[in-house]
Amino acid sequence: MEETTPYQTGETTQFNIRLAKSLLYDMEYVAQHYKISRTDWLKYRIADFVKEEKARIINNFEARFISGMTTEEEFKNQTGIKPTDEMKKLRASVSQTPRKYIMSILKDIEKKEKP
Repeated sequence: MEETTPYQTGETTQFNIRLAKSLLYDMEYVAQHYKISRTDWLKYRIADFVKEEKARIINNFEARFISGMTTEEEFKNQTGIKPTDEMKKLRASVSQTPRKYIMSILKDIEKKEKP
């Protein structure tokens, strides 16, 4: 069974680009190796690349949200989805960690200051 991507369904549009002849030759070589058309191979590779890049970008936004670098609204504006409850819990625990560390240092200082 072939793997399908969300990009294989729905409305399409034509996209024209100029490529070096040597690149076209290499694409044809690869497509022949896989026994598919150059166009189908290229569509699959573009869809695969876009899917991976989108996931990488969303992971970056998730990390920025969890670390407190962006707000919930900014996250939703950038990704189109709301942060999950799990992400919110992680964000809360991450924001507590520095506070706990500072409090432990202050307690150590207080202990040292007492005679």
